Amino acid sequence: MSVWTSVWLRRPFALLGLICALCMVLAVPACKRERPTPASADGSDSSAPAPAPRLAPVSKVESADAWQDLIAQRPSAVVIRGGRVWIDLGHPSAHKHLQLAAAGSPWRLAQDLGDRRAALLVGLSGALDIPLDGALSPALNPDTPYTPKPGEVVPEGEPPPPTRGLAVAITMRAMAPDQSVTVLWEERPLANLHVSQEWERRTLSLPNDVVVTGENRLRLHFRNVAPLPEGQPSPDRDVAPAEVSVSAAIESVEVGTLAAIKAGAPDLKVGNDYVIRSLGDDVEFEVPADRSLVYYLVPPRRARLRVEVAGRGSLEVLASTDADHRHGRPPVQLLSQPLRATGRSASVDLSGYGETPTRLEIRVRSTRGQADAAIERDSQGRASHGGALFTELDIVARRAMPVDRRDRTPRDVYVLALEGVRPDDLLDGALGVLPKSPSYPAVARFLADALVFERAYTLGAAAVPAHAGLLTSVVPPGHLTVRGTFVAEGQSTLAEVLDRAGYFTSSVSANAYFSNERGLTQGFADDQILERSNTRGNDGQKVVLGMLDEINQRPSPRFVYGVLNDAQAPYDPPSEVLAEAGVFPPEGAPAQHRTHMWVGRVRTGKIEPDRAQLEYVRRLYRGELQVIDLALGLLLDGLAERDELDEAVIVLVGLHGEEFLEHGGAGHGSTLYEESIHVPLAIRAPKLLAPGRVEAPIDLLDLSPTLTDLLGVEYDPRWQGESLVPLIDDPQPPPRLVVSYLGDGSRAAIIGEHKFVLGPGRGRESQHFYDLAADPEELSDRIAEGGVALRMVRMALAWQLPEQPQWNRPRWGTGANLAPAFALDHGL
Repeated sequence: MSVWTSVWLRRPFALLGLICALCMVLAVPACKRERPTPASADGSDSSAPAPAPRLAPVSKVESADAWQDLIAQRPSAVVIRGGRVWIDLGHPSAHKHLQLAAAGSPWRLAQDLGDRRAALLVGLSGALDIPLDGALSPALNPDTPYTPKPGEVVPEGEPPPPTRGLAVAITMRAMAPDQSVTVLWEERPLANLHVSQEWERRTLSLPNDVVVTGENRLRLHFRNVAPLPEGQPSPDRDVAPAEVSVSAAIESVEVGTLAAIKAGAPDLKVGNDYVIRSLGDDVEFEVPADRSLVYYLVPPRRARLRVEVAGRGSLEVLASTDADHRHGRPPVQLLSQPLRATGRSASVDLSGYGETPTRLEIRVRSTRGQADAAIERDSQGRASHGGALFTELDIVARRAMPVDRRDRTPRDVYVLALEGVRPDDLLDGALGVLPKSPSYPAVARFLADALVFERAYTLGAAAVPAHAGLLTSVVPPGHLTVRGTFVAEGQSTLAEVLDRAGYFTSSVSANAYFSNERGLTQGFADDQILERSNTRGNDGQKVVLGMLDEINQRPSPRFVYGVLNDAQAPYDPPSEVLAEAGVFPPEGAPAQHRTHMWVGRVRTGKIEPDRAQLEYVRRLYRGELQVIDLALGLLLDGLAERDELDEAVIVLVGLHGEEFLEHGGAGHGSTLYEESIHVPLAIRAPKLLAPGRVEAPIDLLDLSPTLTDLLGVEYDPRWQGESLVPLIDDPQPPPRLVVSYLGDGSRAAIIGEHKFVLGPGRGRESQHFYDLAADPEELSDRIAEGGVALRMVRMALAWQLPEQPQWNRPRWGTGANLAPAFALDHGL
């Protein structure tokens, strides 16, 4: 009898656990990615009603809470002023328009230059990303062919050019003598201009064939640079003024209709784009007339916009989608009403835009009722044409929110950190919905009682930065780099936090890099690294046996962290695994113990495996998952024998995935595709969490804060993550930005089903965009299409990128849902 058969006989309830797991899939709401309905274990139809899932220890109450506070999101709102996109580079909020680059930005916003505030451009070139949508969609503003006047003779061969629909104006001055600039739109030259050292507003028409619907890139490339003028402070805190070379100062960029641009700049004496007044914890948000604030978001189902506003003039709310912008349909007016000085309330139905990327425009019109009306002034010369004072501007959605009544007492915590494990292989295989997959009965048993995070993302596509980010709740760029990631002593690990709370902490690792040299064992009172041997001395079973030894020797409460690296090359499972399944190597297949060399050759393009070889290697990989399944079973059985299984918190978490030629690569650590960064995460804690699924994207930055929250342990203020407990209890959570990293500065930013990848370099070729709902395999790069969702994700990343590694989620939220403190802390 093989060891694998004996596992089933020793654990007769494993099959029952698998059936329970299948029932859980049917009992919870459907995931965005549809999965095939699994058959029951006996082959019968599993579509029969499933038993209701067990409830968490909470009481549910009905509430209509704010889903997103748009006043707090004001830094992300694109400003429309005088009928044109208005980018005030003298204000830090213009950061949302700066071209993203992993290497940093050449723009230095909000610099004082005499009596003006503008951006200084360090170096020769800088670019801005500008959305053209809504009323400024190219389809609504086409070029108009030249029409000759009656009796006019048109020269043959060269008719006058058409009247352009759109134009751009740039207010700038040179910071170097004899300066000239090439203005490029979507990398196509528009003009070469001489720029004087006095402020000037230069206007250029935009031919319809260069503008695109959605995101457009304006790039300015100057000929010369010069040192900062004497007395001008350095825009870089750590760089002396004499060491900074700048080309120009740019005050503003306007993009609008040709008629609006020709009419000249809006009257800058009217005031700022908005004014904030603090009222304790709340703020008053004053928006002058002739302004629009444009938000890019994906509203939840059955959402409404709730408004409390006073003022003069009128308020309009308009909505449009990518389809509207492409087909030349004007935005839909959802609200139009006069403002009253005494204030009024409004509620705007957004249910028609639920779960659809939407451009939402909040427009304040003047008392004359026209966006471009002349400004009226009172006897003191003050503007009196109107404005709006918002005290509430919220998107709300009715949700059944539970009251958290969890018993937060010390409990044993056991973490199985799995290197190289993909959720589509392990979890889907355990649930029986993955074709040709071996069974994973222990994983199925575990999932039947676990809360599963369907869309968990690692912080790094390699083990060491992922471990470091998970344990310290600090993003990979926040760690020192010494032969790879190294945890700085000033950072605080989960082990240290639990040690201070009275836990005995220990680790058992099969990965030699999980070491004191890397700082990863910081805070563990006892740490073991298993030696690799020909008898697989460091496989998952040995790791768990080492964990069980710690459990037997140490008093509660305990924190034991086990690192399993079976599921990364070489893929060398026990021979009986393959023999029982009838798996034999095809011609040309690598030897099991040399599959790590096969991975290297595939990555360097030295070999191109055929389908049979690839399927064989993938089956070896899944054989290693069977080893992990057996190890998990040992842990569950050991805790059950001690009668401690249901009292403990057990975490099954992936550190990174593995590639099998989905995008031409193999192994891990070199890309940010889903197969590399999407990882399994499930928490089994029956006394704290009901079994089920969380569909919102999360990353591992928040795992340590979540565990300390569930245990009632004091939160470490140096951590950058936040507890996921509120998200777990929220049936329709607000948007969240999650980010994964590579060592070359690349980042993958994800909001909902929308994924933006920023690579090294500054050109468009370094950026990619995917709709994971329509294209889960990431085969269609939609970066050229632009659109509402692209602006939403890119803008969210734009706020977090320059702040890393200092970004603090508990205080600032994420770039997708900024907390009120972010704007206040940044003078916005």
